[in-house]
Amino acid sequence: PNHIASRHRGSTIGRAAIAADTAESDAADGVVPAFGEGSPAWPLVHADLRSGKFGKVRTVSVADAKDLMARGASLADVRPRIEFEEFRAGVDGDDSLDVRNVPYMVPHRSVAKRWQGYMLCTKDGLKERDWRFTRSFAERFPDKSAPIVVGCKTGGDISMEPIRIETDPSTGRTRQVIPEGSSQYGDKSKSNSLMAIYELQQAGYTNLYHLDGGVTKWCVDGERHQGDPYKFYFHPTILPGILFQLIMVEGIVVRSNMAYVKKFHPESFDQINNTNALYGIINDLIANSPINWMFDYYS
Repeated sequence: PNHIASRHRGSTIGRAAIAADTAESDAADGVVPAFGEGSPAWPLVHADLRSGKFGKVRTVSVADAKDLMARGASLADVRPRIEFEEFRAGVDGDDSLDVRNVPYMVPHRSVAKRWQGYMLCTKDGLKERDWRFTRSFAERFPDKSAPIVVGCKTGGDISMEPIRIETDPSTGRTRQVIPEGSSQYGDKSKSNSLMAIYELQQAGYTNLYHLDGGVTKWCVDGERHQGDPYKFYFHPTILPGILFQLIMVEGIVVRSNMAYVKKFHPESFDQINNTNALYGIINDLIANSPINWMFDYYS
């Protein structure tokens, strides 16, 4: 039947796309990613970076990075494209600083995943590691022996201990061990620039420097830059999230009203529900959502 053949063609196309991605991926070059599918846990990556398994990680201050760049080094900004467009080191039209953007994280290949990000007001949607990151980097920086300062938004601190997941031998339960300086919301030992260096060293880059404090500190320290790291920049990809959240807020209000009416004025409930289609739709939407527990008080 046609629908079976169509489904078979769709799955074949999907497998072909995955195969094409695999062939194009830097995994074909033997690069072990620091993040995402096929990557070790961050504490293991962190240990390899500290031990210099693939090469020493040389962390430099903003002043040191500026000096290196004055002597011919380049700055590889591995932040997502949209962040680079909002603020960055250097100024348009000024070639005194060699700054190039090679994003470590890129918009997710899955449209559904990207839309998850849109609904959460994430600019450019949900992101994933560029599956061919070291190849993308080589296209922008072909000389693997040239001095390159690698920077992201905040830099990360390799001297700090990473957040670990440990098992309590007495209970068998796992727990998060959060070192001082980090929190459940962020691991201060981890950053896109450190993950990028982990992979670039495997790819043969021998003269890398890690920018302490990242591009944010570069800007805050008053070095030549454009944009403001602390300013909010609007982007149209957050509009679906704003709309979704407004609808949810309105839905909560409607659901609260309807729950109250059903409990205390049941004679009016059916009339409102049947004569106001929009109220009914929103009420049913929230009633069948995970947040309906909020209204159990009236049930």
